[in-house]
Amino acid sequence: MNAPADVPAALSAFLRGVERRGVVLAELQCGRRETGEIALAASLRAFRQYASEQPMAQWPRGFWSLLAAAPPLRQAHPEARWPQDLDWLADLSDVDRMALLLRLAAGLDEDDAAAAMDVDQAGYRAALTRACPRDAEGQPDPQGWRDLAEAIQQHLRALSPERLAHLSRLRETLVLGADRRAVVQEPEAEASPQPAAVAAAAAAAAAPKAAPSRAPAKPRRPGKPFPWTLAAIALVVLCALAALGAWWWHGQQARLSAPATQAGGLAGEQGLVDDAQVQVEALSRDDDAGKRFDAAQGVLTHPDFDLLMDPQGQALSQRAGLLAWYAAAPQDRQREAAQAMTTPQEAMDAAQ
Repeated sequence: MNAPADVPAALSAFLRGVERRGVVLAELQCGRRETGEIALAASLRAFRQYASEQPMAQWPRGFWSLLAAAPPLRQAHPEARWPQDLDWLADLSDVDRMALLLRLAAGLDEDDAAAAMDVDQAGYRAALTRACPRDAEGQPDPQGWRDLAEAIQQHLRALSPERLAHLSRLRETLVLGADRRAVVQEPEAEASPQPAAVAAAAAAAAAPKAAPSRAPAKPRRPGKPFPWTLAAIALVVLCALAALGAWWWHGQQARLSAPATQAGGLAGEQGLVDDAQVQVEALSRDDDAGKRFDAAQGVLTHPDFDLLMDPQGQALSQRAGLLAWYAAAPQDRQREAAQAMTTPQEAMDAAQ
């Protein structure tokens, strides 16, 4: 059940969303505009009572069920006429036409359409299959189905402002009627005073007026309560700001202490990328290098050029380990090392 105060506003919003599709479905089902509007008005009046007794979640199925069961829509009008792009509807039976319009005009899915027609899903599928346009070979025509759906949607968009205004007035009439029913009228007994009440009022007027007494002191208003809600909100905001500041401070410290070789690097630098692409190009196999660089150029560009230009220094550097050990060894060890370091040629010169 819905509260009486909630029904008018929700009812107006719901009817505004379905009234255009409802009037087009009713018109195309019976084939006559005036008869379709009569069927829609009757369904809306019945739906007003239904909406006050059922939850809002059941309103869509209830509305389309009432409209599909309206007596003027159970069969085509004797003077029924359909637009040229919708002449396929004229060849359908009343049940098949309703199944098609609930899908294309009302936009219902299979479950809601079957519930609106009060049939099971198998029966609704069979009716919708029979209503599907066919090609020259009698097979379902997908392009014909799309053309039929587009024609119905164009019919929805082409409603004149006069018809829309008429639907709006009909909707407001129903909503106001529901609103009046929700208002509790006052009893008629209060309209005219009872004789006893009149007599009591006359006696009170004839009695001598008593001396005015001192008006009782007004009770002191209690103090204004402390705004705990505002204090809690302010505390939450302060905690959030503190957490944000701590997060920013730790981020700054992490960026300042991070090494420059990490991904991202320092500010203004580009860090190393693991998936960087390396371009490899094979060297040519010709002898151009030998033509551009000779032996002298090779010596000049040698990484140990300074060592090559100092043979004595090179020889000394090759014996640097032994010399270091010799310098740190005792005197007797130094003599032995000196004898070991003397080459055979030097020994022969010393003997001569």
